[in-house]
Amino acid sequence: MGRDSWRARQHDAEREKKRRMNPVWRGVGCFLVSVLAIGGYLFSNWFLTQNYINQWIYLPPQVISPPMTAVPAILRSVVAPLFGPGVLVSLIVGFLFLIFAYLIVSIAYSIAFPIKPGEHDVPPLKRERRRR
Repeated sequence: MGRDSWRARQHDAEREKKRRMNPVWRGVGCFLVSVLAIGGYLFSNWFLTQNYINQWIYLPPQVISPPMTAVPAILRSVVAPLFGPGVLVSLIVGFLFLIFAYLIVSIAYSIAFPIKPGEHDVPPLKRERRRR
């Protein structure tokens, strides 16, 4: 009669099945991160060219083209093409764009689909009226 009965196990299995998320959403999340990363890369290239033209933020030449003195001489021929002029700044700006774009998407999602309390959640606190 207790929780060890067949009906209780079936009820628990149904509840667990409802709670599981559809695996398609993993693909949607992966696609979203990819699109935001590509958008960050494109935005960073646009930002660097417009910053060069309009001089919004001063970027010293050492930031645009970092010196390779910290890299051993053996690896310079391999590392130097990877870090051409502006690549480091482009990666940083792209990463910041990715974070802020994800923040905006998360805020929009939380406004569109607010959290609904379940059966085991504590109800919201009721305000007590001040007595004079």
